Amino acid sequence: MQAFIRSVLAAAILLLGAGCASLPPAAAGDAASGFREVRNQPHYRVSVRDGTAAWPTPPLFRLPMVEVASDALDTAISPAQGGVVATHAARTVCLALAPWLQWTSADEGGRVALQVRRVAASSSGLAATSAVIDAVVPGPFRLPAGLGALRVDTRIEDGAGAALLELQWERGANPLLHRARASSIGDAWELAPSHARDLEEVLAPLKLAKQAEPVRKANIATCEQRFGRVSVAGRAASMFVPLSPEAIDPSDDAPRTAPQPQPQPQPQPNPGP
Repeated sequence: MQAFIRSVLAAAILLLGAGCASLPPAAAGDAASGFREVRNQPHYRVSVRDGTAAWPTPPLFRLPMVEVASDALDTAISPAQGGVVATHAARTVCLALAPWLQWTSADEGGRVALQVRRVAASSSGLAATSAVIDAVVPGPFRLPAGLGALRVDTRIEDGAGAALLELQWERGANPLLHRARASSIGDAWELAPSHARDLEEVLAPLKLAKQAEPVRKANIATCEQRFGRVSVAGRAASMFVPLSPEAIDPSDDAPRTAPQPQPQPQPQPNPGP
């Protein structure tokens, strides 16, 4: 076993030059179309284009909508798995923006639209190998190979459809920052909250007023009703076992409806004498 670990560690050192999952070249013409670069690294790119419309008051927005582009998924990823990643991306945006917006499930207000443009597969076999080594090597360990990536484009617009902000976001997994999960969507799922945090960060200069605590709590409840909740027990267990997102995130891309009240018996009219 020790000889095996030494061999794997030697291979890992040779692979450390890659470090992170690299991204394909950025689309030509992004800068010319008004996008400004926030990050531009081989494994992490963020570009923003500011809209011209005024931010609505009050900031009433429909729940985030998400779609997966027809060519977004690697061949190792099924449409159902792509839906899990997409829903997690929308969920994390919904929760990240809950302190500043007023979410509504009605068909009114502004719109937050996400398009998943790329889900690059992780190697589930290498993730499992990393987990075995991690169990016997001090400190977190992951083989710097077989890493996945995620790209999400986001558009925020007002009720009339005018753009308030557009974000082009893409990131590859890092073996030091992202835990291995035994799934082809493991890295893409882990990266989705990073997209939400970057969206929150580019909105910070707008200095949006924070919503009252009751509104924030109602926003969170609405997000969880629509997108579900990741298993807390599953997250805790995945610190020791590389559980797949499919095992701890029961979400899909179908709307979740609130429980309907039970019909109450109607009072019967008193019969006449």
